[in-house]
Amino acid sequence: MTSESVNSQVPENCRAPNNPILRLAFKILCIVAVCRESLDHWKDTKNKEWKDHVSIMVNRFQNSNITAGLVLATTTLFLSSVPPIEHLMAYNSSISYIFAMVSFGAALLSVISGSAVLVIYETSTAHKDMETLKCMPRHQVIALLLWLAYPSLCLSVATCFLFVSIFIACFWSDNSVVNIITTLSCVAFLAHGVLSFYLVSVVGRQPVDKNTSPVQVADRHHASVGAACLQIDDAADD
Repeated sequence: MTSESVNSQVPENCRAPNNPILRLAFKILCIVAVCRESLDHWKDTKNKEWKDHVSIMVNRFQNSNITAGLVLATTTLFLSSVPPIEHLMAYNSSISYIFAMVSFGAALLSVISGSAVLVIYETSTAHKDMETLKCMPRHQVIALLLWLAYPSLCLSVATCFLFVSIFIACFWSDNSVVNIITTLSCVAFLAHGVLSFYLVSVVGRQPVDKNTSPVQVADRHHASVGAACLQIDDAADD
């Protein structure tokens, strides 16, 4: 099934916006919220693919809650204890403590919102007609995606702030070995982030035919745009 035929079955309010920036933002929101690049799987919520997707989402929320609980326990330890060797890791400094407090709050929000999302999501998908998702207006679709993404966003903030808190505590250490280990950890963290964004952008992309000229690529693009315009005109006429 081609992308044009799939998009024709997905309501307009569930499709990505035409604006390139908004389209990218919508794609990222879908990845964080529903582990998909789009809402094409909403076209049929009664098939096996939808049930498999629900199972994946439930498993993801459970893993997210476990991870948020670990981050919450770690930040609680930092906030309530005194460094055993302060000159190696002074996480009781003001800046490090503030970042740890933000991490604690974000982790707590992730646990609370993740538990609520898990319960409501499982109940709704089991006892309500999910075909009504296609009838929701655009603002309700965005609100639903934000609600589903909220635990993951809070967990990301909590993890990043906890890392920064530990980084500050270790980087201000008087020990050069600790400083070197901290710097290498920061480089590894940033490298992993860059690698993750790169893989998200390339995995699943259709391979480009080397024999295809730029003119043919442009012709295909214009043809797809023209087909989309015709669909819009037909919908307006109806």
